[in-house]
Amino acid sequence: MKLLIKNGTVVNPSGIEKKDVLIDNSRIVKTAVGIEDKGCQVIDAEGKHLFSGFVDMHTHLRAPGREDKETILSGSKAAVKGGFTTIQCMPNTQPAIDSYEVASSIRKEAERIGLLDIFPVGAITKGRQGKEISEYGLLKEAGCLSLSDDGTSVKDSGLLRSAMEYSSTFGMLVISHCEDKDLSLSGLIRESALSGIWGIDGIPEIAETVIVARDIEIARFLNVRIHLAHISSLRSVELIRQAKQEGIPVTAETCPHYLTFTLEDVAKNNFNANFKINPPLGTEEDRQALIKGLKEGVIDCISTDHAPHTFLEKEGTLYESEFGVIGLEFAFSLTLDLVSKGALTLKDLALRMSSMPAKILGLSGRGEIQEGLRADLCIADLDKEWEVAESGIASKSKNTPLLGKKLKGKIETTIYKGKTVYGAGA
Repeated sequence: MKLLIKNGTVVNPSGIEKKDVLIDNSRIVKTAVGIEDKGCQVIDAEGKHLFSGFVDMHTHLRAPGREDKETILSGSKAAVKGGFTTIQCMPNTQPAIDSYEVASSIRKEAERIGLLDIFPVGAITKGRQGKEISEYGLLKEAGCLSLSDDGTSVKDSGLLRSAMEYSSTFGMLVISHCEDKDLSLSGLIRESALSGIWGIDGIPEIAETVIVARDIEIARFLNVRIHLAHISSLRSVELIRQAKQEGIPVTAETCPHYLTFTLEDVAKNNFNANFKINPPLGTEEDRQALIKGLKEGVIDCISTDHAPHTFLEKEGTLYESEFGVIGLEFAFSLTLDLVSKGALTLKDLALRMSSMPAKILGLSGRGEIQEGLRADLCIADLDKEWEVAESGIASKSKNTPLLGKKLKGKIETTIYKGKTVYGAGA
């Protein structure tokens, strides 16, 4: 059946325009003012905004092995509730996503559920042990677009060089976890004067930046692209800016929590373990640099680094708890907050959450609302206020510092391949 979305405001990186969108057989067939088509299912989007379905390059679905934290189904429900129609899931699972069998099982389960596209990220090295390269050809055949040992950086620079050369022959993207664990050691928050005052072990900024600098240099030498994950510091932004000015094929992401919170929020919230994130929250200067980097295109996209943990894993002190927060259901609202404050525009949001991640991953036919493209989109009420409560979270885990807080801007409907998968009619 055809679907006609009437009276909505369509947001693309190229512009914002109020018009109707006609969908037929999973494709956008027409965008114009005053479309009339009898026999269509009609959604009245008066007063609402339409975005191309969001693309998240960096999530953790914990399957296989830790389905007590998240499952493919619960992660899919969280994603579409947040307006995402395409996500990548990272390989630090049990076992790691380092074989055709594991990767293809994730793809098959995602296709069976049918709520959105899920692409598993293959492990750079077998078992994510940093010793032997995985079989990239088989991983690509199983549906992987990217490779990462996320959770750890590839310590051996020679091995990383070989991995980047080998992956490039298959057109696969290497995503780097930017952390030197010989520097981060047992740190819990960003090393600073505040961490010293509080008496909490710190993670120095250089734990991130030395890997950023190394990986940029390898990319420059090989002229092979690399993507830098969860960038959190001003110095990293400076290094990436310089690399791009030199024409080095590097792309980078940051996350909504680094755009929203700072190190000082850890103390303001009584050292709540839901503020324990890796890399750790930085200073206000870091936060502003990341926002500016997004605006200027130094940082290419926003990813959630959705990291679900059980209640027991996050209920203790900073020392006892795991790193990470969930983010799929809140990314839009947190990014929209930057729009409302004038730091970004709606076009920036569409570019950094839809168009650019799709482009980086080589996913043609999505990332914008245009005739002929796939009908992946979401409908949002920018003025809708809502409170984050455990009972309303679709993710199996509830580890977020946003519990009890009110957010503005809510996804009302998510459409995947022309089918409503979240909202009225799903």
